[in-house]
Amino acid sequence: MKLLSLFLLAFIAYTAAKVVPASNSNSLSIDQHGKRVYADVTEDKCDYSCPEKDPSVCATNGQCLLKFESRCAMSAYNCRNPQKMFKTVEDHRCTQVWQPLCMESDLREFGL
Repeated sequence: MKLLSLFLLAFIAYTAAKVVPASNSNSLSIDQHGKRVYADVTEDKCDYSCPEKDPSVCATNGQCLLKFESRCAMSAYNCRNPQKMFKTVEDHRCTQVWQPLCMESDLREFGL
């Protein structure tokens, strides 16, 4: 009887200690809020579906001017790069020579 109860207790302890992962994915990461996130569950909040007929916009980051394909494309860039944000300015400013356009080196630094 003691052997049976010991076996039963060991079985209960084994099943209680067994940890089952919350997801079948092996790619666990931690988000900016410190919460566990699995890759197959994570949605890209910056994945914008931009319309084709959205007009281009001229934008600046305070250092140079850049012509984005659309306001939506600029918003997607700003979402992914909050530390390097661009804001819209008047379109004619991208054709003026008094404020420089972003150079290739700037675009590489911005990840564009």
